[in-house]
Amino acid sequence: MNSYKNIYLLFFFFLIIFPFNNIYAKEKTDNFQTIKKEKGIYINGDYVTYINVGSKYEELNATFYDDSGNDISDEIIVSYYRNKVQVFDIDTRFMDEYLVKYEIEYEGRLYKAYKVVIISDTKGPIFDKIETKKISSLEAVTYDVNEGVKAHDYSGGVSINCENAISTNTGNYVVKCEAKDKYNNKSVKNRLIKVIEPIKFTFDKDLTIYFPSGDNYTYKYSLDGGLTFNLCSKEEIIKINKGSVIGAVFEGDDLIMSNTYLVN
Repeated sequence: MNSYKNIYLLFFFFLIIFPFNNIYAKEKTDNFQTIKKEKGIYINGDYVTYINVGSKYEELNATFYDDSGNDISDEIIVSYYRNKVQVFDIDTRFMDEYLVKYEIEYEGRLYKAYKVVIISDTKGPIFDKIETKKISSLEAVTYDVNEGVKAHDYSGGVSINCENAISTNTGNYVVKCEAKDKYNNKSVKNRLIKVIEPIKFTFDKDLTIYFPSGDNYTYKYSLDGGLTFNLCSKEEIIKINKGSVIGAVFEGDDLIMSNTYLVN
């Protein structure tokens, strides 16, 4: 008898609690939907947005729901301010701060929302293309490893420092170059310097020029101070009693190296 009584009590309990649970769940769902589509402006994205200088700023706009929960965001007016003065848009070429204002008028009331856009410099300079450099072992004594290395940065000036890691010994040298802007943002890039044999001369009645080996090299010499050049072989004998001779090595149209010998 007691078991039947317990079953009736349990059944009665479910009859009472279950409807209330349904009502509570429905209220929670309705409240969530109401909060999600409550009348007002909602910023899309972060209220404080950071953009790296030189990057593109994308306007994410804002969202507005009316009393019925309808999205009427296309009626929002967006305006930009720099130093409290309205400007046409956000210029990311320079480090600065902007205030973005979102406004919409609905049923006689003006709704507003704001966000801040900060243009900052957090990236290192960008290196220009660095070509492989070929120099003779004679040039390696005084060669500036920074020569021809360039980089640019939106913040302005860039300082460049390359490690002087080459010697007069022939071979390939990988030189580490560091570029730094005025905010101490750094970038690193390697350059290749090839130290090759120099142009050599011997004189015994005639002048002989010995050029370094290279698959794509073209050898030339000049007897008029470089005004005109003559094609020659890797070992060229020149009959000359007095004057200067310039020997030059080209790779395509590029001058790789040159050297001058004076015959007294």
